[in-house]
This record gives sequence, C-alpha cells and structure tokens, in this order.
Amino acid sequence: MLFNIVPYIFLINNQPLSPLAGVDITLPETHTYIASLLFLFFNFCIPLAVLRVMSSLEKQSSSNLQQSRKLNKLVHQYQEIFNNGGTPSFFCDEQGRILQANKAGRKLIRKFKKAQHTHADNIEDIFELSSPFGKGENQSATIKGDSDCEFILQFASLTHHQKQLIHCHDVSSMRKSTRELDAIRKQQFEKLYTNELTLLKNHNYWRKSDTEETIINKHVVLLKLSNLRDINLRYGHSVGDDVLRDVASQLKKALSSSVELYHFPGAKFLFALPNLQLAGQNIETWLGRQLPRYSVISLGNEDRNFQLEWHAGYAIPTKEISPDTAVECCTIALSQCTYQIPFAPFSANAVRVIRENTQHKDKVKSLLDNGCLALFLQPQVDTEEHVVSYEVLARLNDRASNTILQPAQFIPVVEENGWDILFTQKVIDGTVELITSWPKNLPFAPLAINLSGPELLSDVFYEKLLRRFSENPVLCKQIKLELTETSVLASHNETKRRLKSLANIGATIIIDDFGTGHASLSQLIDMSASVLKIDREFIESIETSERHRKIVEMTVNLAKSLNMKTVAEGVETIAQFEALQAMGVTMFQGYLFGKPAPVSDWVGQESIHTHHAIK
Repeated sequence: MLFNIVPYIFLINNQPLSPLAGVDITLPETHTYIASLLFLFFNFCIPLAVLRVMSSLEKQSSSNLQQSRKLNKLVHQYQEIFNNGGTPSFFCDEQGRILQANKAGRKLIRKFKKAQHTHADNIEDIFELSSPFGKGENQSATIKGDSDCEFILQFASLTHHQKQLIHCHDVSSMRKSTRELDAIRKQQFEKLYTNELTLLKNHNYWRKSDTEETIINKHVVLLKLSNLRDINLRYGHSVGDDVLRDVASQLKKALSSSVELYHFPGAKFLFALPNLQLAGQNIETWLGRQLPRYSVISLGNEDRNFQLEWHAGYAIPTKEISPDTAVECCTIALSQCTYQIPFAPFSANAVRVIRENTQHKDKVKSLLDNGCLALFLQPQVDTEEHVVSYEVLARLNDRASNTILQPAQFIPVVEENGWDILFTQKVIDGTVELITSWPKNLPFAPLAINLSGPELLSDVFYEKLLRRFSENPVLCKQIKLELTETSVLASHNETKRRLKSLANIGATIIIDDFGTGHASLSQLIDMSASVLKIDREFIESIETSERHRKIVEMTVNLAKSLNMKTVAEGVETIAQFEALQAMGVTMFQGYLFGKPAPVSDWVGQESIHTHHAIK
C-alpha cells in the first residue's frame, strides 16, 4: 500500500517519476480523477472488504462452534433419554434390522436370548407381529415362545434417514387385568342373567331383551310347575332341584331352537311362541300336548316317576308392548289358574277383579290396624233357653261407608294374607277388654272365641295366651277356646300338645264344626276337648233327612260316652230345637235364640238368664 502512495503523491503534484525497471508506474496518460479512484479502490476498498469478510467469517465460525456445542449437548441429552427410557426402544432400518437399542431394549434382547437360545438381530426375531413389518402403524405383538408377554409396538418413521424408531410398550399386566376383569364381568353377567340351577336365561335377561324383536304375533306363555312345593316338602329340595333341571331340559326339547326359554324365579318358565309354530292349534291344546307330564329322577337305587302339574298364564299382544308389560299380563293370567282351569288367558276383566281384590285387601288391613274390629255376641242356651255362654263373632266396622263387614267379606282375606295371628290376637285383646267393661245390668256368661292351627303354632301367640291364662286363672272360666276342626293344622302334633297344656291349666277346649274336618275321632282323644259343636250342615237337614238325624244321634251318644258336652249350631226352627232335645243335645245356638249383635243389644232383655252349664 505504501508502494502505491509514492507514485500517487508524484501524480498529484504533477512531478514526473523515473521509470522503475523500465516501467512507468505513474500512468502518465491517465486522468488524475481516474487514477485517484483506482488508488482508493485497490488501496482502501478491497482491503476493507477483505477485512469485513474475514471478520464475518470469524463471527460465523464462533457462532457455529457454539451451536455445535449446544447441538452436541442436546444430542447427548436425547441419547441419554433414549438409552435410559423405561420403555424398550429400537432404532431399526426399513427391513426391521436392529441398529441400536436402549438399555431396556438390550435387557429385553438378553432375556429373549436366554429363554430362546437364538439370535435377536431383527424385530421379527423377537416378536410375533400381528401384521407385516414396515407399515408404520401401531400393532400388537407377543414375545416369540411366550404369548403371555404382550406388547404394543409404536412406530415412529424417520423419513429423512429412512429409519424407524420403535417403542415397545409392555401391556402384559394390563391385558391380564383386562382378561380377569372380563372374566369377572362374564361371571357377574351369568350370575345376573342366568339361572344357576337350570343354566337358562332368567327374568333379568328377559327384561333387557332387544326391543327390536317384537312380541306381536306371538303367544307369551308363563308356566308354573304347581306341584313342585309338594315334591320339595315330601322328598326334599335337592330332589325338587333335580326335577326342575329335568323339566327345563324337556321344555327346551319341546320348543324349537328359535324359541328362547327363560327360567323365572321359583318354578316358573317363560317363552314367546310365534303363532306360526302353533300350526293352527289352540294354544291351550298345544300346551296340553307339549308340556312334559312326568319327570323320572334317580333316587338311590331306583328311578322315581314324578307326575308334573302345570299352570300357564298366557297373553297375545296385539300392539307393541315392553317385555315387563308382557310378563305382568302373563302373571295376572297365571293368578287366575286353578286345578280345574290350568291354563288361563290374560283379560282386562281379570285386571279389574285383581284391582278390586287388592283394594279390598288394603281396606281390610286398614280397618284391622285402625281399631275398627267390632265384637258381636251370639248366645248359646240350654234346654230351658237360658243363656249359658256367648260365642264371640268378629265384624269390621267401616265407618267411612257406615257399614259392617261380615266374616265372609274379610276372613278369607285374613287367611290368604297370613294375618291369622294378628287377627286372633286382636279378637282376644278385645274379648278381655269386653270382659273388663261388661255391662253391670247384663248377667255375665263365658265367652267362646275361635282359634285355628296357625295361631297355636306361633310361639309368640301361644306363650302370650298361656301366660294370660296362667296369671289369671279366672280368665280360664271366662274365655273358652273353639278350635276350628276343619283346619289341617289342627291335627298337627304340636297343636295337640299345646291344647293339652292349655287344658291342664283349666281352659275349656271346644271342637268347632265337628264332623267336617280331618281325623275327627282321633282329635277327640288328642286335643283334650270337653265340648263338641255339631256343625250347622247336619242341623239344617235334620227334619227331612234320616241320614242326618242318625249322624247327629251318633255324635251325641259319642260325646256322652266320652263325658263331653254337645252344642248344636245353626238352630233356626222350633222343630229343630225339639228334635235335638229329644236326641239328648244340651246346648243350642242359632237364629232361633238370637242373631249376633253387640253386647249393648243384649242389655235389658228380661228373658236372658245366666246358667253355667259348661264347666
């Protein structure tokens, strides 16, 4: 640069410069302006430009070095993450050859090699894939030789490098838990929707059945094996279960494969039979032909043939209804079945009758619970027509309608619903209260109340009655117990034992309706009774039927021979009264001597006298 300045100074001062080595370096023919520009360009511009470029390159080099260090650090971090990740990961080429594996991946390879004693250079050497390798889609896989080790292979394609990063997620425990959960769900499903005894689908499954499968044009039939209870009582529930299993098998064979059979609670079965399968038959005719009549069950070393008795309620829906509604219709129809009418269709009239019966049942229960029990008395007289005792007859006073319900209107309801004990207890409580508040101007006579087997078989009822009589001996003379002899439970051994205990403490036991029940003669001995009550069925025909007269005469003679008193029930005419007196009857009861009435109606009747004929 200094070499160029000297010629340039001479050029500016217009001073000639001697040639150098024969060369004129002053460019004498060049204009001063041009020479100045050339001087500046070569001596300043180019050097400055070179310096600028060198400076930029140096800065870029420094920046690149810094970025390279950061990148290396980041790569090391990713490498560490890849290597120490808990999920086995493999870096593979397009053919699945393993190029690199992280720590978990190498552990998996070592485990595989140890178990299988083979190489593991490729993904397909380790895993049984669910689809061909290379699609780049996640897929399920299992370890070769160990199907319990399940993995999800997650593919991450590296398009710039034409490589694949494969993450292998171990889902063995999750799949095992899923299978166990599915097994539990299946078990719960079967428990909820399958009958454990017959393995048929049950009522819950029927309720959730597909609503798209219409039950129009089908006969929905609800069957009941009506004599299963008798089989259970006689042979035991295990035999009853065997009968049910056999019956279910026979029913399935009787129905086509397209008809599903359901086992409802107890001894009930349900199916929906398409009308076409009836082949023009009446459903009741079809049932009579198809229902199994016998079940052969092995008992020990012999086969026993059980006769099957069926009841069936059926409905024929004419419009779309729910499965629940169909069952309700069949249940209503089934409730109308009897021994004489084993098969019954659903009808709106049956619904009305059931609704009325339900309303009446609720009414009776409400009257009992709300103190509406009224005790009427009917006198029992001797041969001189003197009152010797009263029979307590229950009525229900319906104050809302100002009517009195007669026994025929509520006693069947009480018996059907198992309210016998409650009802009789209320009668006894009312009788004791009546004795306590007996009118002073009415001579007292013992009161007879009715009992049946169920009350005496109740421990609570019996103990309370026994305690009452034991603690108050006078009550034994004031209250007499009439046992309804028509009750099957009256001949129960425990009933007899308890009646004997009551008789031993002084209670008077009367056999009511004698001659119309079970094992009458044996009861005379076993029940510790002291009075026989001849049923009105024999009395009403005594004037016209010689047979009835002889039965009454034999009953009276039998009572005399056993030192027992007799009461003739249902005496309504003087002729009956006189005929019975001639036969030797000593006490009488019936409309001839007075209809049942409240105690207040008997007050003030001058003709009534008290005479303790029964002791």
